[in-house]
Amino acid sequence: MSNLTSIPRVSSRAPNKNTIEWEIQGKVSVGLMLVEKIGYTFIVKVKVDKKHWWDSQHKTFVVSGGNIMELVQKTSDFLEQYGYYIDASTIEFGEVVGFTNQ
Repeated sequence: MSNLTSIPRVSSRAPNKNTIEWEIQGKVSVGLMLVEKIGYTFIVKVKVDKKHWWDSQHKTFVVSGGNIMELVQKTSDFLEQYGYYIDASTIEFGEVVGFTNQ
């Protein structure tokens, strides 16, 4: 991973602070949330060089499901294509993601 750039953790922007987020401003952002009836969801947005004027300047990747390890692997594979990774030490064991009973 020496040639990959680690994406730092940032504060959750969700109203209930129930997401886990990483970001390098203007380059890449990653969010992990729990969506009712869908499961865990990763949303990734990476800035890329446009080849044509009609191309988007971002690549977006969304993956959802119940197996969090499978989702982490798919998200990692996508990020590595663009030279990024999420350092596992930025996630604390037992962190609450998603719904909270209030």
